[in-house]
Amino acid sequence: MKLKLTWLLTLFMAFVMQFSFAQEKTVTGTVTTASDGLPLPGATVVVKGTARGTQTDFDGKYAIQAQSGDVLVISYVAMDATEVTVGASNVYDVALTENALEEVVVVGYGTTTKKAFAGTVTQVDSENIENKNFANVTQSLAGEASGVQVINTTGQPGTVSTVRIRGFGSISGNRSPLYVVDGIPITATETLNAINPTDIKSTVILKDATATAIYGSRGSNGVVLITTKSGSSAESYIEVDVKSGVNSQIIPRYNTITNQEENLELIWEGLRNGRRINFGEDLATANAWATENLIGDTGITGVLPLRYNMWNAPGNQLIDPNTGKFTGVSRKFTPENFEDLIIRDGMRYEANVRFGGGDEKSRYFISGGFLDDNGIARNSSYKRYSARVNVSSQIKDWLKVGTNISYLYAEQRNSANLGGSSAIFEFIDKVPRIFGVFARDNNGNKIPDPVLGGFIPDYGAISFGGAVPGRPSSDGVSPYGNMLFDFNGYDRNELVGSVNLDVNITKDLTFETSYSYQYRGNIFKQMSNQFYGFGSSAGGELFQSNQTNETSNFLQLFRYRKDFGKHSIEALAAHESNELSFKVQTGSKSGAEVPFALELTQYIVNQDPAEGFQEGRTLESYFGQVNYDFDDKYYLTGSIRRDGSSVFAENKWDTFWSVGGAWIMTNESWLEDSDFLRYLKVKGSFGLAGDEQGVVAATGQYYNGVNLFDVTNLDGGFAVSLVGNIANPDITWERKRQLQAGAEFTLGDIVDGSIDWYRNDTENLFFNKPVNPSSGSSGLLVNDGELRNTGIEFDLNFHVINKDNVTLDVAVNGAAFDNELLALPAQTADEFINRGNTALQVGRSIFDFYMREYAGVDPADGFPMWYEYYDDLNNNDIFDAGEEIETGSLEVHKFRNPDSNNFKKRVTKDYAVATEKWADKSAIPDLQGAFRLQGNIHNFTYGIQFTYQFGGYAYDNNYREFFERGFATASGTLHADIRDRWQQPGDITNVPLLGNGSVPNDVGQSDRFIISSDYISLNSINIGYNLPSKFLDKTGIDNVNIFFSGDNLFISTAREGYNPTVREFGNTSRNLYAPLSSFTLGARIKF
Repeated sequence: MKLKLTWLLTLFMAFVMQFSFAQEKTVTGTVTTASDGLPLPGATVVVKGTARGTQTDFDGKYAIQAQSGDVLVISYVAMDATEVTVGASNVYDVALTENALEEVVVVGYGTTTKKAFAGTVTQVDSENIENKNFANVTQSLAGEASGVQVINTTGQPGTVSTVRIRGFGSISGNRSPLYVVDGIPITATETLNAINPTDIKSTVILKDATATAIYGSRGSNGVVLITTKSGSSAESYIEVDVKSGVNSQIIPRYNTITNQEENLELIWEGLRNGRRINFGEDLATANAWATENLIGDTGITGVLPLRYNMWNAPGNQLIDPNTGKFTGVSRKFTPENFEDLIIRDGMRYEANVRFGGGDEKSRYFISGGFLDDNGIARNSSYKRYSARVNVSSQIKDWLKVGTNISYLYAEQRNSANLGGSSAIFEFIDKVPRIFGVFARDNNGNKIPDPVLGGFIPDYGAISFGGAVPGRPSSDGVSPYGNMLFDFNGYDRNELVGSVNLDVNITKDLTFETSYSYQYRGNIFKQMSNQFYGFGSSAGGELFQSNQTNETSNFLQLFRYRKDFGKHSIEALAAHESNELSFKVQTGSKSGAEVPFALELTQYIVNQDPAEGFQEGRTLESYFGQVNYDFDDKYYLTGSIRRDGSSVFAENKWDTFWSVGGAWIMTNESWLEDSDFLRYLKVKGSFGLAGDEQGVVAATGQYYNGVNLFDVTNLDGGFAVSLVGNIANPDITWERKRQLQAGAEFTLGDIVDGSIDWYRNDTENLFFNKPVNPSSGSSGLLVNDGELRNTGIEFDLNFHVINKDNVTLDVAVNGAAFDNELLALPAQTADEFINRGNTALQVGRSIFDFYMREYAGVDPADGFPMWYEYYDDLNNNDIFDAGEEIETGSLEVHKFRNPDSNNFKKRVTKDYAVATEKWADKSAIPDLQGAFRLQGNIHNFTYGIQFTYQFGGYAYDNNYREFFERGFATASGTLHADIRDRWQQPGDITNVPLLGNGSVPNDVGQSDRFIISSDYISLNSINIGYNLPSKFLDKTGIDNVNIFFSGDNLFISTAREGYNPTVREFGNTSRNLYAPLSSFTLGARIKF
């Protein structure tokens, strides 16, 4: 029996072992980095719960014995470990992502890890930059970091966006951050166009004093560090991407009156009301006059010239005088729509190629790019050819050298960006649809062009040699003609290059030096043709400006690193010199010898004498920094920098500094085992920064220690010298004290995040102080006043789904800040400065609105009303003599009469006596930020980003102009809200009656035109597909990615057509190239 049992047990064990071995198999695969797809040699692959493991070879490949159901754990230093469950497949390729805490980030003059840094930085994912199809990185930063505001001020291709970090650090001075590209401080933001976004490896935004103070005077408004790609010793590769897309106008414009018959009714009503107001005529008489004078070559304001009568009847038969309505007469022609002929879908083409590689000693990266970006306005475009070479070599164990050179040639054509009424988008918005594109005779026939062929564009009276009444709207202007026959644009050459050398003096001490040079040559030309438009009277005109910018930067730096036990220290000491030279030469001539000539030699009359000037600035700096950490728990950092600038005459030098610290609490024994609170770091910093660029921003001059004069020769006569700038040798640096406290955290596997509080106080503000007009100057720049920005920012990243083939992350960021003026310049009159629709007063934001308070429309006569405040001294609720508000400003009156506290208000129709007061609304929003959904589903990747803003207000001047009294007749387009106007006694509305310039201040500045600047915008969307590797085997191709993206696709605001994202404070201007919406389809191939 025992023998039988032993035999059965042996048979069972053999069966089990045979089954086990039958299930075990060899699993292979390749481990790469998710960011760039490079192989990871030395990565660890372990079967979870066992001692069985291996490491990847030089090519990132591994092989391990495992069976179905086993879990492979793949890990690498500074990477997030990934688990893979073994199934039927024998091959499992894994891409590891960098651990956010161990991720190496570029900071001032060096690198660190996010964990070890005591300041506040945001590293923008390079894929997010590439997924947005813009010509430069600034436009791609929208929504990528809390506290960073991106204002795309124009849709013109090839322009650089305005960027603001943590509020407004100055009133009259500089508010822009410093851009540093591969260690080179960029002196002009236009240079960012020379950086192809596909060449960018990382973009880091520095915000607080610890992060920025080492840049001294240049870092007070934040720093944007851009690092371009370099070669790799792991592999050699070729990468090609091609893109084709379209730029469109899908964001709605303002809702205006576009029907010609309705427009004619409004013109008639304006003429009728003008007669009643100006001449006191009764209704019937005024109706009859308006009907008889609606159309005719009378020259009367608001009357349509005969050639604009598109109907098959004389003007006096178009409107029924009893009803004011169109009589229904048919048209003999329909005017062309300017928008149909000028606005189009602009094609966008882009191609880039990159080569990278190297070995243990040397690395190289070479790229070339082409971009042809056409705007939605015809003849507006940006064409760029770019190239980059980045080479480094470890010549000796102790010596490393490198060079990084980029070149750009660009052509920008700006036909849509001419100023004033010549601006295409202003013309489209402003000019009523009654006026067409081409000139017509009194019979409605388009007039052939005997010179150029086709038909003559309608320039108004100029089209007829001035022999007929002018067009009531924008006479002498034709954007369509400008687009066809004129020229406005520039050609640019740009070179940015650097050489660097690193010497290992000892194991712990290194010497680093670099020299960089930036050159930008810009030739701008503006030509007005000799046949039509403004240039025709002079036989054609050409203006040319040649500008040259050169900047050199020389850095010498010693760096010391030492680890001893649990202690680690890094210190640096450096000297840096920066020199800028700016040259301009201009000339203009008329009388073209050759039609449409673009060379001054082809014109025969000197309009203005050739002019030119040269300016420059030098900045000398000495600085140092010390970083210390103990046991990966406690971090301290301090930096100091002394800057000397030639911008200042007497006070050239100042010292800037910062101190900061951080504590990683989760590395303490009492918290390190927490499953929920995986990571917690608290941090704080304080420092002093400065600014010199504000002097240039405020005065336009680099020399402020001597009086500057403009010498002008009038028609070849006596030379005249005029004061250009009054010197102030005592002008000095704006100084910013920066305080911050914050925390970074990880909660389980669910969310990573950070929150920061800051307070920035700017003193020695640049102010333009009024001076005696006899001085010949408008003001004197002084240092005075103090400004405070206090804010809070948060960044949260939720890991919603994290499975083998499906992931979803939701990222949310937001920022809120308060702005307060702490001090005005000494001896400011009434301690108050009125700046138009805002004002400056201690205790207030610099963007609080100050203006008249609108009281609506008088139901009896349709006239606008406002409120007049008075000081009710005897408290009888009646406005008595002597109770008026001084100067019409409530705050000035309060200052001059500190005991007054019993203010009342009454309605007035006299705009001049209406009181200006605080509107209790600010252009600064309560909260702004963005949120993004991003992830993958098998081989598909996706991303969608929204930006938002809540709680702010803006002055909608565009909307105001659509009701302007001059526009309330034939001279301008009216907003559709004009349908709500007052028309008869008893009407309750806030839109006054129409008048032919007869209603005084009917659109006077008041809080009537303040609008909420809240918005939510679909900023970008992208979808990609990675072709499975099985389709690429034996093709020599490593990866193929096909993608689609869209940018600026939708915005919801308080009013259709109003877009608060195009101006720093949300205010509007019609002289603006409409924002583009872009759609792109492309492919990226890697060999």
